[in-house]
Amino acid sequence: MKKYYYLFLVLFLAFTACEKPIVEPEEPENPDTASVPLTEWEILDTTYTVADWTVPSHTAFKIALKTCADNPTDENKKVLEQKINELIPKEEPYCMVATFNGDPKHRMGFCWFTNDGIENGEVQILPTSDATAADFESGNGVLTVPAQPTQTRALRYSGKARYIVNASGIDASVRYKYISHKAVATNLTPGTEYSWRVGYKDHWSSIGHFRTEDASQGEFSFIVMSDSHIENPTYIAEARRCALAAVKTVPEAKFCCFPGDFVEDGDANNSEWEWERWFEESLNPVIMNMALVPTDGNHDDSPNINYTYHFNTDNEFNNVYTDAPQFEGIVYNFVYGDALFLVFSMQDFWRETHSYIDWTSVYLTDHIGKWFRDKTMQNPNTKYRISLAHFNLFSGSDHSTDKEPPVFRHCMLPVMKACEIDVALQGHDHTYEVIGPVNPDNCTPILSAISEREEVGVDKNKNMTGYKGGTYVVDDGTFYFIGATCGHKRYYPHSRERMEADYTDDNKTLQDDKHHNVKNYFDLFTGMFGQPEAPTFTKITVKDDCLLFESYTADDDQGHVSLLNTMKVVRTKPHGIPTL
Repeated sequence: MKKYYYLFLVLFLAFTACEKPIVEPEEPENPDTASVPLTEWEILDTTYTVADWTVPSHTAFKIALKTCADNPTDENKKVLEQKINELIPKEEPYCMVATFNGDPKHRMGFCWFTNDGIENGEVQILPTSDATAADFESGNGVLTVPAQPTQTRALRYSGKARYIVNASGIDASVRYKYISHKAVATNLTPGTEYSWRVGYKDHWSSIGHFRTEDASQGEFSFIVMSDSHIENPTYIAEARRCALAAVKTVPEAKFCCFPGDFVEDGDANNSEWEWERWFEESLNPVIMNMALVPTDGNHDDSPNINYTYHFNTDNEFNNVYTDAPQFEGIVYNFVYGDALFLVFSMQDFWRETHSYIDWTSVYLTDHIGKWFRDKTMQNPNTKYRISLAHFNLFSGSDHSTDKEPPVFRHCMLPVMKACEIDVALQGHDHTYEVIGPVNPDNCTPILSAISEREEVGVDKNKNMTGYKGGTYVVDDGTFYFIGATCGHKRYYPHSRERMEADYTDDNKTLQDDKHHNVKNYFDLFTGMFGQPEAPTFTKITVKDDCLLFESYTADDDQGHVSLLNTMKVVRTKPHGIPTL
């Protein structure tokens, strides 16, 4: 029987000859199983092991191999041939990203992964927008920054992600360690287009791009995308569709804000494969063309600290404030042009003392609140103040009745008021929601601050209010915005009747995750409010006279988009200085 298996394998190899040929190994000798020869698929599996190749490329091989084993058609064999030919040696880097880490005029943080044991690594940077590998190899003008390698914990690879378990055969219990490489480039030149790559001699990544802030930054644009929830090919593809559309539609974007829920599966059984696909596939078009501004979401929460290993943002908050959050670099700030950005996380509200009944959180009040005041006092002259967080203070879909928002509102509304935050960019609710400006004292809309709205008729799902556009003056309250989802997981807007039915002023009832405590909640939704039913991103342009919001749906894989909504946020008077 053995010779027939080898004959089949030889014929298979002849059919799939390629530059990186499938090798015919000696079948392992095992006297206990000598009478049960390995199949050609098992032989290939023992030949091409994850020890020799990067984890991402090896997983692609595993998927193709299992597909062939289950259904050995000529087409599937060709795909397997391709994936073998595309196997990447274990020394190569992957999951690379550039993030703001301090002053965007002069600094940039970098992070990437390699397989465990590959500790060599550096960033190479050239002050040009279109550098080639040959330009880097020449050495002329190349800035080199060595990286600090850190071995990760043993991270579950498939974990709870059932798709990849079923598609590849990689068991849910399998764990891989990686090397997380981090570096910070300093003394960069303002207003400069840079090309960058990571790795080391003979083992370099593809080339990415970013631009430092101008020395005297005028008008600029950035992108907001959220809640990709990577878990299977549909989610991967729709998030990638959105990323491609965003880059094509807003090529001038300076950076991309991403307020959390990168992946679907958190907790101790989370899937590193989901994170890998976010970097390597879904958001790759964005992160290879601009800096990323991330913070964590509740689905990203894991004691395996995958988030910390993957990003390199300013970690001052964790180093200064007591009982720091689980992840590094999820609370940080930067000034870009005429805007102060306050990126923060409410994930760790439960640390130290907190109470759902009394709506208190020492972490939010004493640490996040103080940090907000410190940063606004240190940057008093920016025209706009923009916060970015995953969790919602206000929302109109399935998360509106969670038991946490009453705590968030009680702790954070005084902070938003004291610091005069103009815009709060939120994620989490997966619906397109225009909220406010909200009076922070009584949670009511400031209707006198709204003009130029267009009445387009109510649509039960796509636009519950029947409004589009509008100009929103934020002198006396904060404008809250949720830009739906860049992926596939969608929620739908709650009606006025449902919001009224969900209202309670009884604290005990409020703990059931079915009620909220905002009276006349529906009135806060002062603009477009609905489910676009397509991957969605928003371009925000910081102008002298307004913040211009332009939201788009991604219509196909070629970068075509439809304009969903346009609106303006305006501040007419200077900010005050918050009191401590």
